[in-house]
Amino acid sequence: MTGALTLDRVGVRFNGSPILRSVDLEVGRGEWVGIIGPNGAGKTTLLRAVTGAFEFAGTVSISGTPTSSMKRGAIARSVALVPQHPVLPSGMRVVDYVLLGRTPHLRPVTGPSFHDLDVIATILDALTLSAFTDRDITTLSGGELQRAVIARALAQESPILLLDEPTTALDVGRQQDVLELVDRLRRERDLTVVSAMHDLTIAAQFPDRLVMLAGGEVVASGGAADVLDPTLIRKHYGAEVRVIDDGAGGIVIVPVRSQERISDSTN
Repeated sequence: MTGALTLDRVGVRFNGSPILRSVDLEVGRGEWVGIIGPNGAGKTTLLRAVTGAFEFAGTVSISGTPTSSMKRGAIARSVALVPQHPVLPSGMRVVDYVLLGRTPHLRPVTGPSFHDLDVIATILDALTLSAFTDRDITTLSGGELQRAVIARALAQESPILLLDEPTTALDVGRQQDVLELVDRLRRERDLTVVSAMHDLTIAAQFPDRLVMLAGGEVVASGGAADVLDPTLIRKHYGAEVRVIDDGAGGIVIVPVRSQERISDSTN
């Protein structure tokens, strides 16, 4: 498998405190890797280090080329990020918001070309957003907005797509819609996907492989059945869970009240 993205001993510090500690990770071309871990584990920091938004120790390489030797525009043409909390300019039309994704490709002064506009039209159609082109971006519903944010990232035409908690604040139906969309686009466009994910049951359904971070370090990596182990979850999340086979090849993570808590609540 050709390596699309490689992290070699990547570390990030804020105000002298380590957020990521010597993280090693290799993601193959076309692979979907889910990054899981408790709050503060370093998931978002890892994604932003890949984009060059944070200074880091170690090496991040895209298709074998260290990002330290790439200009910011080249990195943006290689990696697109769907942030957890996107900035949404009031009064901006959906089509103009998505067009912002073409920024790494635009020439100064001349503005968008016919090719740029064609790319945008194709993406809006693919994500069933064509009917919303003239809508104010801030008036979209949760599911519509998430599709628009993904559309902006896809407009970069980058082979690597980073998703930071892509289903936050969405109901279960919209969560499924968004992740099914990402999976379809990954296959159609040969995208490599790395997603930080909060919901462990959802994380078990979509990525090819999971990487668990805790305290800024990789503590587990592999298939969902191996990583989503009750002992690991208890140790790193501080949660008691039951891992259940859903009968269709997937697994479900169910929180379990400890006997001590049950006893306390009945006294």
